[in-house]
Amino acid sequence: MRKYLLGVFLVFGSMFLSGCSLLNTTTSKSIGGILKTEDAGTNWEFKNKVDDKKNISGIDVLQMVIDPVDTSRLYLGTRKKGIVFSTDGAESWKKMKFPANNVYGIEINRFRPGTVYASGVYKKRGKIFKSENYGTDWKEIYTEPADGTTITALALSDNNPNVLYAGTGEGAILKTVDAGKTWRKLYNAKAIISQILFDKITDETVYFVGYRKNLLVTKDGGSNFQISREGQANGISGNSLVFSVAGASDGNIYVGTNNGLFKSSNQGETFEKINILSDSKKFPIRSIVVNPKNPQEMLYGAAQAIYKSVDGGKHWSTFQLDTEKVAGNILFNPSDVSIIYAGLRSFNK
Repeated sequence: MRKYLLGVFLVFGSMFLSGCSLLNTTTSKSIGGILKTEDAGTNWEFKNKVDDKKNISGIDVLQMVIDPVDTSRLYLGTRKKGIVFSTDGAESWKKMKFPANNVYGIEINRFRPGTVYASGVYKKRGKIFKSENYGTDWKEIYTEPADGTTITALALSDNNPNVLYAGTGEGAILKTVDAGKTWRKLYNAKAIISQILFDKITDETVYFVGYRKNLLVTKDGGSNFQISREGQANGISGNSLVFSVAGASDGNIYVGTNNGLFKSSNQGETFEKINILSDSKKFPIRSIVVNPKNPQEMLYGAAQAIYKSVDGGKHWSTFQLDTEKVAGNILFNPSDVSIIYAGLRSFNK
């Protein structure tokens, strides 16, 4: 079954909180922002409204998170525009007073959801900031030593809110165990760290995507690292470049590459390839998400489409994106998994 997204949809207003433009998703190739479905993916629509005259259709969504307590609250990290947030389930958006731009990382303390961490570039230097009042005020808790580097990923433990990992565009992997007061460098991956994922079973196991390179894993909280596909007969194919990773509640992990979708049930020791639709194999899998309440249901984004399976990857349905942007982030609403969001962005390669 093929469901086409938004055959005709007009957006009036600004490209981002200013100016004036008319966008039509059937002809404009630059439209971005957020897509939302409330029926588990049967119908999707853009949710880019700021007010009657303004919208966020011009943004690239680099990161998207949902408040784990108040799931109607969403945060978007954007390219060049800082943080945009919604308090009504993406029905409307506001720009947050955040001191930096190019926000690749946002994390929320589920025990105190007003405590938010975000990374960004301030005066050409990568930094990490912390807010304890839902983003009204921010304080700097980490800075890169020189201009030109970016904090490209953040991940906060669901079980211990003092433990936060960060990755940089230079490949450095950092960790704090005291909520950002002090930091320690753990490893140099020699690749952009584009995503960090805690294992669903144990916080000691953490996965790191070396963008367009490989998947790294630590099983002891960062004391040791290994590349999950090297020297393994049943590993990810040798010519695969890694783009994304997702975890399921049953402990399985899924890795998206330029050579298809892979699954591991033993923390990255071995992988099996999942059959996906042949027309999607030529495009990198930029994002993956697994239903937190049903590990058989998953979605991934590749090129201008979203793919969905409800049987663990045996069969797939497709959803076309009428834009040149790609679904770089896909999220289930944890309190109502029939609601799914997709954040759109462009990629250089």
